[in-house]
Amino acid sequence: MNSTESALGEVLDITPDTKVLLALTHTPLKPLEALCELIDNGIDAFRAAEIAGEPIRHPHLEITIPGATQAKRGDGMIRVVDNGAGLDRFGLANTLRAGFSGKNRYDTLGLFGMGFNIATGKLGQKTTVTTARRADDFALRVVIDLPKLVKNRVFEVPVDKVPKPPNFDHGTMVEVTAWWPEGHPNAGFAYQLASIPKGTLAAQIGRRYASLLKTSSTARIVLNQDRVTGFEHCTWSAERSVERQGWGLIPARIDIDRVLLSQRRCMQDGSVIDPASPVCLECGESEFRTVEERVRGWVGVQRFDDNNKFGIDLVRNGRVIRVGEKDAFFSFVNDLGESVKEYPTDQQTGRIVGEIHLDHVPVDFQKQDFQRSSEEWQRAIEFLRGGSLLPSNWKDGTRNESPVSRIFQGYRKVRNYGRADMYMGRYDEATGKAVRVSREVEADLYRRFMAREVGFYDDARWWDLIETASTPPVLAMEECPDCGFQNRPDEELCGDCGRIIHGKACVECSTEIPLSAVSCPACSASQIPEVQEPWKCEVCASWNGIDDEVCVKCAAIRGAENPLSVDVLKRTGEIVDDLSFSNKSFVMADLRRTEPLDLTVYRVGQLKPVFDGPAVPSVARKSAGTIEMFMDLSHASFVQLGMRPEEAAAVEAAQYLYNMRLDLAGRPGHSVGNIAAQVLTEVWGEQLSSGPDKVIDSIRALFDKISERLELSTDAADFYDQLDQFEQRELADRLISLGRLHELSDLRHNGAYLRFAGPGVSARFFARNPDGWFGTVWSVQLPDASIVGESAAENAREQYVGIFSRCLEDCAAFLRFRYQDPLIITRAAASREYLETHLL
Repeated sequence: MNSTESALGEVLDITPDTKVLLALTHTPLKPLEALCELIDNGIDAFRAAEIAGEPIRHPHLEITIPGATQAKRGDGMIRVVDNGAGLDRFGLANTLRAGFSGKNRYDTLGLFGMGFNIATGKLGQKTTVTTARRADDFALRVVIDLPKLVKNRVFEVPVDKVPKPPNFDHGTMVEVTAWWPEGHPNAGFAYQLASIPKGTLAAQIGRRYASLLKTSSTARIVLNQDRVTGFEHCTWSAERSVERQGWGLIPARIDIDRVLLSQRRCMQDGSVIDPASPVCLECGESEFRTVEERVRGWVGVQRFDDNNKFGIDLVRNGRVIRVGEKDAFFSFVNDLGESVKEYPTDQQTGRIVGEIHLDHVPVDFQKQDFQRSSEEWQRAIEFLRGGSLLPSNWKDGTRNESPVSRIFQGYRKVRNYGRADMYMGRYDEATGKAVRVSREVEADLYRRFMAREVGFYDDARWWDLIETASTPPVLAMEECPDCGFQNRPDEELCGDCGRIIHGKACVECSTEIPLSAVSCPACSASQIPEVQEPWKCEVCASWNGIDDEVCVKCAAIRGAENPLSVDVLKRTGEIVDDLSFSNKSFVMADLRRTEPLDLTVYRVGQLKPVFDGPAVPSVARKSAGTIEMFMDLSHASFVQLGMRPEEAAAVEAAQYLYNMRLDLAGRPGHSVGNIAAQVLTEVWGEQLSSGPDKVIDSIRALFDKISERLELSTDAADFYDQLDQFEQRELADRLISLGRLHELSDLRHNGAYLRFAGPGVSARFFARNPDGWFGTVWSVQLPDASIVGESAAENAREQYVGIFSRCLEDCAAFLRFRYQDPLIITRAAASREYLETHLL
């Protein structure tokens, strides 16, 4: 008996009601994703032609999106046209059949059928599909009118033979019109797509199809007549690397191409087929194919870090299914089934990125995500990231060698600017160490990367900021316009080719001569004005006699520039972006805001307003709405006395604002000190803040880093027996709260228990066993007695141990007692900074 027949010899028609097709359009979907569904049809057409051995020579896909105003009034059309091979009547029918899946389920994005119906149905009421093959002299056209189908209660739609449209020899054209009216669940859906700025929409398309658009041999996509450019990650090259203890050199990019498994699969339903079986046990079909589970792509390091712009793009057959995936790679599911975030944890920003192709892993029917419960997904993720990324979670004698883990071990932190953590920085004279470059500098570098400028598109100029991060800067050199030689700012002649860099015109023949020349080499005319009265030196302000050609006090030649003149300071100085601001206004004592103020700070050399007087930390020139401030950041006020450059800048701005509102003199709150406090808070408050909560968080992070470096320490394992009953109880309570008490035995033997013990335990452990910390936790190396002698080595050891021990105790005590006294907060913050600076 036929399976469709009953005992009565009757059959039932179970074709779904046409309302089911309309219900599909209520499926949640973003406008951009709906557009991508239609783009994927064209991509699949190109791939199908290539597999058939007749590749399209110049694959081209053109998208037309109406303007927002046009869409809002109900007009316009969404059109996607490809120049693929086109479809015959049978292929066109399958294309439009909801739920249809072709036999080639492995080489295409598989977006015809369900995805096609959902996407077009959400965008509009009417979809017109026109397709033509090169060999035919006609095109096929079908119009799907959803309201009409529902009204007639049938799935049948007529197909017409029509003349090929102009310039349309072969391919498929999908046109969606008649937007849904107000009150319908999809009302405004097409308008949302049309409202996306076209530049933004092109960038999003370029991100999702980046791997297809990067080479000229793949599809060319055009949006409203403008070519779409594929997204490119701004990463360090594979030649860059960092060195980590136990790992050696870790490159900034790791390329991947690995076949994890090969299986015989059914072409009809995808089932795995036993090699000895002649048919699929699920569907009975006998058409099979060997499918490789190939994982390819790369993981690497972005040249900058960001709160959100990081993660790994996951691609299937040319389309990014997951943009910047984070959870699958940077979270770990522990034994209790809890998802624990592992990166970024040392800071709020991340920089690990990548592009991984998982063509064999199935996706959900909307292509929003991969099927994470599938075996293919789980095998791929196990290979790419393994288990936990944190060494503290590894079993004894093992470590996670996966590609993501290697990148994580090398680049998880951004703390030591320069080569150590491979992050751009600059040398700060006030602190005597490298600090990160400003976000404004990063933004400018990225802008030039996007413009593909030489040295910025590649990482050469970016790398300069790695190499020079720990090098004290010199004042900006002046480049010779003829030969490019770098000259000191005070040089008048190029040291290489002799060209005059700073010159003046001869008083007689107008020939250009060096600025300090006292006679003209061309006409021998004296350049010293014949004056009938004494002259005043611009350098030291001393008066000199009529016949003096150089200053009798400072030896400057007559007419020499004042080194503290604004022109000289700007010419020899360098702008410090972190200390400058623009277009800032502040609230005065009468609650009115000031006019916008610009403050530009230059880093310069020594400043001596009086020739034989003391040096000062800064000088400034003020004009309406503008302050130009020149700072000697190596001045004792900054280096020895603890004054911050930001404070000096705030006071200068406050003095200007105070004088601008002298009408408020005498009012409470109108003082230079109060205004400076406001400027400091509003401009630099976040980065200078050292409140108790911030200090507590930073000290906790410090002790976490210390405990990581002490793992597998035999001294730490032995020290466990010296914990008193209160410390052991505190440790047990913490492990119980985390559900990890059963791990105590392992944690005790590998020293990892220090992560869960109080900070006082770590401080006490150092005091008891300090030698093992140097070169392991601290970057400081104790001097070798065989080289410097026993007495000198012991003296140095006592000093180092004493300093580190006191700083550790300060930090541990602050965490325990949560002091609110500002002086104690400052001391704890200074101790933490000292330890952080010397952390290996």
